[in-house]
Amino acid sequence: MATITKRGASWFAQIRRKGHKSISKSFPTKGMAQEWTRKIEREIDTLDFQDGRSLSGVTLSELIERYSKEMQVAKTFGRNKRDVLTRLKKDIGALTIPEITSEKLMEHIKARQQAKPDGTKGAGGVTISVELTYLGSVFRAAKQLWKMPINLDIISETRANLKYMGLRTKSTERDRRPTELEIKQICDWFAAKGARQKVPMPDLIRFAIATAMRAGEIINLKWDDLNENDRTIIIRDRKHPQIKKGNDQEVPLLADAFNIAMRQPRTSDPRIFPVTDGTISSLFPRACNALKIVDLRFHDLRHEGVSRLFEQGYRIEQVALVSGHRDWKMLARYTQIRAKDLHRAHHEANDEVPRRPRSSLTAGS
Repeated sequence: MATITKRGASWFAQIRRKGHKSISKSFPTKGMAQEWTRKIEREIDTLDFQDGRSLSGVTLSELIERYSKEMQVAKTFGRNKRDVLTRLKKDIGALTIPEITSEKLMEHIKARQQAKPDGTKGAGGVTISVELTYLGSVFRAAKQLWKMPINLDIISETRANLKYMGLRTKSTERDRRPTELEIKQICDWFAAKGARQKVPMPDLIRFAIATAMRAGEIINLKWDDLNENDRTIIIRDRKHPQIKKGNDQEVPLLADAFNIAMRQPRTSDPRIFPVTDGTISSLFPRACNALKIVDLRFHDLRHEGVSRLFEQGYRIEQVALVSGHRDWKMLARYTQIRAKDLHRAHHEANDEVPRRPRSSLTAGS
């Protein structure tokens, strides 16, 4: 509710709204006071009004804690999101909300870019962009759900500044595919360890290529979800841009994937591959370093698996069923069509057999 009263030569405007502190201001004319009250009330109604006084005692750490507590009732955060929010609380959590400006966030970003004393590289543009995304989620929840007068433009302004710093905020698509020799070398390296190597890395590697699954999906597969008759298995809570829980998908176990799964020993653990989280990402680089295999990651095996499906002649909708891609456009990068392959495709389409050059025939006669 707004009131405008005459005080001497000035007009005193005051606005009282539930959830907001009283706002007042003096004007030389009644018209200016009325215009100001309409503007402020309109901003309050559309959640655009910013009054830092009501947030002067609220720290970012408190805001993140409330966000984590209330938002995870509907869906649990992924590990990356939990880690990012924990880091934000540690680095700038002591700041009150009015103290968090685009300038303050830029100071934080520059500190994140600095290399650590142990030689660890600082955060890159993609990591920083993810942090801003999660911070923006906290701010939006505070503004839209809890009606806090938070300025969301701070995030967009900071993100715009990243371009001027030359930071790439989108990850570069990898097209690294392992060769058959590299796969054999890595599998042999683990097999040579015998009983000392308790994690079945050779099977995990072959299974990852045959199924195009992520490491996290593989180690969470359960015997109860395996259909031996149909040779299919259910991937629980498969990665999805919006759905974190309940996104279950039944996929076929193609090639040798079914046989690999069936030869795993059954233990008290309900999982087919009872491997702890992070073990694969630790062991695989160790083998690559020992064999001097450059720039190969376990996740590249998923890329290899999807590429092989296309090479075997599966259609894009069939590949999407295996890989779990919702957007078929995302699969275009996996086809890796080469110019020389078009000759083979042309001959196959026309049932032709490519002829050798006449000179070769002559030489062979």
